[in-house]
Amino acid sequence: MSTQTQERLGKIMVPIMAIFALGASQGGVNAGMATMSMAFPDAGANIAYIVSIVALGMIPSGIISGAVTGKFIKYRTSIIAAIVLYVISGCWPFIAQGTSFAALLVSRFIFGFAVGWSYPLAQALVFKSVADEHKRASWLGVGMCCFNLGSMIMEFAGGYLAVISWQACFLVYLIGIIPLVVVIFTLKEPETDAQQAEDLAKATGQAVKAKIPPITFCYMLMLTLVTGFAMPTILYCSFVIADPIVAGWILSAMTLVGAVSGLTLGPVYKKLGKWTLPVSILVLGVLYVAAALLSQPGSFNLALYAVAFLVGHWGFAIIIPGTGDMVTNLTPIAAATRAMGFNTAFHQLGCFIGTPIAALVMSLVGGASVIDVLLPTAIAIVVLGVIDLILVGCTKMEKYGDAYGKIDAGSAED
Repeated sequence: MSTQTQERLGKIMVPIMAIFALGASQGGVNAGMATMSMAFPDAGANIAYIVSIVALGMIPSGIISGAVTGKFIKYRTSIIAAIVLYVISGCWPFIAQGTSFAALLVSRFIFGFAVGWSYPLAQALVFKSVADEHKRASWLGVGMCCFNLGSMIMEFAGGYLAVISWQACFLVYLIGIIPLVVVIFTLKEPETDAQQAEDLAKATGQAVKAKIPPITFCYMLMLTLVTGFAMPTILYCSFVIADPIVAGWILSAMTLVGAVSGLTLGPVYKKLGKWTLPVSILVLGVLYVAAALLSQPGSFNLALYAVAFLVGHWGFAIIIPGTGDMVTNLTPIAAATRAMGFNTAFHQLGCFIGTPIAALVMSLVGGASVIDVLLPTAIAIVVLGVIDLILVGCTKMEKYGDAYGKIDAGSAED
C-alpha cells in the first residue's frame, strides 16, 4: 500500500461506508408485499421473487464487477454508474406504473445487478486501503454495521411509503442519491490491483502472481452453505411468533443486532484470529438449534426464543464480514478486486438458495409446517461449523496473502 493510501484513512472510508449502506436493499419494499400480491393475484407464491430475485441479479454482477473494475473501468466510474442504475432501476416500478409482473421482476433483477456491482467494490476498497489485518477486520465490521443500518432505514421508510401505495414504496431507493453525492465528491480514484502489486514488488524485491488461492473458494462455499441453512430460521420467524407486531419487532431487533455485531468483528478477530469464523458459525448453529427447539408447539417460550434467535444472529453478522476478512488475508493484493467479486456472488447465492433448501428439507422430513425445517437446518449449521473448524486448522496463513506464489520481481511476467 502506498504512503498516500495510508494517510487520512478516516476520510478515505467515508464514501466506502456509504457504498456498504446500499448492500442490503432487498428488504426496502417488504412492507408493500401484501398489497403487491393483491395487485398481481396470479403471481401467487411467486410474489416472493420480488425480493429474492435481487440476490439472483447480484450473483453475476459481483463476478463481472470484480473482473473488469480497475482493469477496464476506473473504480469511481464503475461505482458511480452502479449507483445511478441502482436509483433508476430501484424506482422504476413507481416511474412505470401499470407495469406487468414480469416487467417488475426484470426491473428487480437489474436493481440486484446494480447492488451486486457496487457492493464488492466497497469490500475491495477496504482491502486495498488497509494493510494491517486487524484494522482491516475492524473496518469490514464497520461496513457490516453500515450494511445493517442502511437496511433498517430502508425498511422503516418503505413501511411509511407503502401506506401511500405499493408503487410508492419503491421510492425508498431514492436514498441512493446520498451515497452517490458522497462518492462523487469524496472518493479518490485508488491504485489498481496491478499498480499496488508493482509497488509491493519494488518495496520487497519480490512479486506475486495475480491468482486467487483455491482454498479461498472453500471459505466462500462455506459462506454460501451457512447462509443458505440460516435463512429458514430468519424467513420463518413470523411463523414461529403468531403476533405480527411482535414478529416485526424481533426482526427489527435482529437488524440492530447485526449492526452492533459488525462493530465486534475487530476485537473478536484480534483475540481469535483465523478461528473467528468457525467459532461464529458454531455459535450461530447452537443457538439456532435452541431457537428451533423452543419454537416447537407445546414448548414455545417467547423470551427464551428471542434470546436464542437474536444472540445467535451475532454469529451470522460476524460470518459475512468475517469471510470477507479471511478472503483478504488469503488473497494477494494483485487479485483483490476479483476475489471480493466472487465473495459477493457466493454470499448472494446463499441468500437465494435459502427457500429451496427449506423446501427440500421439508420434503425430506415430511414436515407439515415450515417450523419443522428449523431444527434440521440449524443442525446442518453446527455440522458446517465443525467442518470449518477442520478447514481453518488445515489453513497455514503464512503461506497466503502476499506470500502466495511469491516469485522474484524480475520473473513476475513469466
